[in-house]
Amino acid sequence: MAAHKGIADDLLSKLAEDIETGEQMEALGRTLGFRVADINRYTETNRIEGRVTCKGTRDMLFDWRQTVEPCDQHIRLKQGLIDAELVMLASTYLKRTPIIPDIPSKNISPSLTVQRCREKLENKYLNQLCKIPMKPWDKSDYAEFKDMHTVVTMVTKDARGQDTKKKEILQGSVADIFSTKVNGRLPARILISAPAGRGKTTAVAKMAYDWVHREKGSALEHLPLLFVVKFRNTRRRTSIGEAIKDQLLSDVDDLTPEGLENFIRENQGICHIILDGLDEYAGISSLNRSSDSNIVRVIRWEEFTECRVLVTTRPHLENFFNQDDLPTVYTKMWIEGFSQESSRVYIDKFFAPTSNPCRGHGLKAYLDDQPLIDELVKTPLFCLMVCHLWSKELLNTETSTQTELFDSVNAFLMHHANARSQSKVKQITDENLGEIIRNLGKVALAGLLDDSKKLVFTPHDFRRVPSILDRACELGIVSKMTVTTTRLQRSHKTTSINVEFYHKLAQEHSAGKYLAAKAKSRKRQWPWQISNLDSVLLKINANIGDYENLLRFAAGTDNSLCIRIMEALLSNSSLDESERYRILLDCSSETKGTEGNVSSFVQRCVTAQSIVLKSPTVYTVVGMQNLPDQMKHEVTNVKFEGSTLTTDVTSGLWPCLRSFSMLRTLTITDSSLSFHPSTHELPSVEKLSAERVTSQSYEGLLSSLPGLTHIDITIDDAERDIPQITAGLRRTGGQQLTYITITAPDSLASEKQSVSRDTVRGLGLLIREQTKNLQRLDLRRVKCTDEEDLVYLIECCRRVKTMSSVW
Repeated sequence: MAAHKGIADDLLSKLAEDIETGEQMEALGRTLGFRVADINRYTETNRIEGRVTCKGTRDMLFDWRQTVEPCDQHIRLKQGLIDAELVMLASTYLKRTPIIPDIPSKNISPSLTVQRCREKLENKYLNQLCKIPMKPWDKSDYAEFKDMHTVVTMVTKDARGQDTKKKEILQGSVADIFSTKVNGRLPARILISAPAGRGKTTAVAKMAYDWVHREKGSALEHLPLLFVVKFRNTRRRTSIGEAIKDQLLSDVDDLTPEGLENFIRENQGICHIILDGLDEYAGISSLNRSSDSNIVRVIRWEEFTECRVLVTTRPHLENFFNQDDLPTVYTKMWIEGFSQESSRVYIDKFFAPTSNPCRGHGLKAYLDDQPLIDELVKTPLFCLMVCHLWSKELLNTETSTQTELFDSVNAFLMHHANARSQSKVKQITDENLGEIIRNLGKVALAGLLDDSKKLVFTPHDFRRVPSILDRACELGIVSKMTVTTTRLQRSHKTTSINVEFYHKLAQEHSAGKYLAAKAKSRKRQWPWQISNLDSVLLKINANIGDYENLLRFAAGTDNSLCIRIMEALLSNSSLDESERYRILLDCSSETKGTEGNVSSFVQRCVTAQSIVLKSPTVYTVVGMQNLPDQMKHEVTNVKFEGSTLTTDVTSGLWPCLRSFSMLRTLTITDSSLSFHPSTHELPSVEKLSAERVTSQSYEGLLSSLPGLTHIDITIDDAERDIPQITAGLRRTGGQQLTYITITAPDSLASEKQSVSRDTVRGLGLLIREQTKNLQRLDLRRVKCTDEEDLVYLIECCRRVKTMSSVW
């Protein structure tokens, strides 16, 4: 049998018959890369109707064949049988197929084999990457990977490989990231997106941990080489070979970046690459044009096209992956962090062994009332910090902004450092703490404004305030790490010290505090002088989305500064209207009280009767809640565009919009919305206009709008969308409806304009039984597959006495 052809059906069927026991079938399933849940499903198929058959085993082998290139199928199956200790079957059915070459003994360089490289990577990951401190005040306490509650979701794709805006939860969380198949195949590129601190780096460390320990059932279990590269440790022109060599294999003297790249190029099937923190990449400005670094070509799927690559980033860079062919190449996933349920379970576990386990109930009640703090506890690190603050009674129930929370964290770190200190003279006072934060903030801000968006510093960056660096290390706000690097030309080893904040949000908070202090203390001596704040705003003008946390923390420190930031937002021509509204509201969410008249200023900014929002966040919701009542009563139209509204956002946004008493119209485009079953209704909304909205959004959306009289929906798939629309209207009753317009665009494929009998009759039944005031029904370019169905729909409409026309 020629190895360049795929495996024949007959061979797989006979092999399935000869796999005698469930244990053998399960062992083979694991070596072929199937998840436990998949194997269990195939096992159940083997036991259909009380008989033991080989149908499930046959299905498993056929499904596996779909995921492997024909030229690799014989070799991969034979190796899988051998690894499952089914050597006789391998010899019987694949006798002429050579076994996989001895990969571990392959040479990457004269002194470095694959096996030795793996050992070096394992040592590097276990001693550095996988050691993620959980407490800034305790450097010996690291994250535990065996009990992660992080929720991971994946954006599903249609048959053409296009994103659908629909998300599904990966049941195995982080462990399923590399093993999840899309349309029957493992994706060549994966994008993981999440806000700052949600757990991207921890997820990467968990994947490395699973690879090191050959986690059973993991797609990484049999992978020879996994390279994890940190963007924060690269420069604009760093090549992928230089990055791997410098960060992971710097002690291999005879290994060159070019030699390493050639090895990966020739052995792409045995290597996976993880590129962590694209938003921290110094060459980020070259993503959309030719670059000096082949890292960009790897990201763009122009280099290492057969090597599986995973990229992590903050959400604001997602648009880059919507260009050219990248949407079909990349599978997009989200790190959702702790779900609310997971954070509450964590809180219960934290307080259970304490002398007062009931204290956790008070913390949970506090978080229910404080959405901005609750948003932070989705990050495991900050959930732990909030628990500690609450247990030490250092978290005031009046704390409602993230700026205040970080102030409290810094105060806690000060108390903890003072308790450890043996010297009364070295005690840190509140005044000392303020000075430390401001000096740290100066360096932090310089790093953020640097072209490389510096997150890793050296003692040289603190040369003007060396004593401040030492005190900050005592506090735990920053930490030092000694690293060994090799100069590539001379193979000369050197050591250096890296300085990092315990979290990027801590760096942004310090920078915001410094910016606020400078803006408050310095007055311009001459009219032509540019203030420190204006200089910063000018520098970030074109990429203001990268600096939203910095602006929020600065705004949260001083209300008058918040107004100056808002003025800059209003005059920023790089922002479209929807982004301007959102960032403006996000900044206002961090302000408190009436000092500086922030609310009045917002009211002057947003004078229109319509508010347009792109990708609103929890911060946006709080900003909207803080709007003056007079303004809320003037808004008649709210539009969402390009948004993914999670249940957390809609659960806060819909109650907020209830207070907009004159709100009559909702317009939603290019969006996906998720609703909790008990989401508040918006009875004042009478008109809904929706276009390119995911089908699963309609039922929750329409059922929350009981006062609708006009519906104008442009659908993406008639058979998929109309049943969801019907279900949503059925739940609200549809009593007030007078106009229904459902349009299939001209550009929509013919099969997506057609509807089945069940769909037509479901809509007809709704109209006949529940829409007592309907005057007009427009179904534009929606096609019935049978004329009888169209007749039935018209008959249903004729029974509605108010109906005047059907189109």
